[in-house]
Amino acid sequence: MVWITDKSQEWVEAAESETGHSTDAVWASELLRDDLMRWSRWWLGLAAFVGAFTAAGTAGSLGMALLVDGPGDMGSVIAVAGILVVAVVTLAICAVVLWRLHRSGRRLARALRWWLGLRAGMVPRGFAGWIAPRAVLFSPVVFLRVLTATLSGLIGIFGLSMIGYSVTEEAVLLLASTLWGLLGTASCVGQLGGVMRIVAGLADADPLWGRMRGR
Repeated sequence: MVWITDKSQEWVEAAESETGHSTDAVWASELLRDDLMRWSRWWLGLAAFVGAFTAAGTAGSLGMALLVDGPGDMGSVIAVAGILVVAVVTLAICAVVLWRLHRSGRRLARALRWWLGLRAGMVPRGFAGWIAPRAVLFSPVVFLRVLTATLSGLIGIFGLSMIGYSVTEEAVLLLASTLWGLLGTASCVGQLGGVMRIVAGLADADPLWGRMRGR
């Protein structure tokens, strides 16, 4: 998996060092947006999230079951330990993938935000500048990320709400519900952060938003 393509790397570095030129703003912003919104990034993130969710539930439930109920016969202990090890390893791998996607996505989103701001200063503000930050939310790649961010946020709320129930009624679910809550919340915030940076960058060319900010 290429986290940031070679074509995007130079524009990311130019934005981070603030050495980019306005003449490159249109090309750079389009390239960075395509890289950030790649379908391969979304599919990989979805697979890693599902894997982490499943592994967190398995590892959390089995781990707490061993602590609460205690070990059974030797055969059961070996089987549970084997499944637990596989679940923990899977969770760790998926967590690393999600973290790498987050780190690379944050760099791309910040660079895109910078280039969009530079691009806005080159073109006159008009109706196109007003419609762009609103219409972008309905493009398939962006809308799907908003949808999955919302769903992962609901999973996070579900997991966190289960903590109280786990403490009072079903202790076996305590660790799993905590992991689900953290996973869903982090995924929601990460995805929406990238989308909002795109919207904020496009809003620099919005005449209405410009008047509200006194620019």
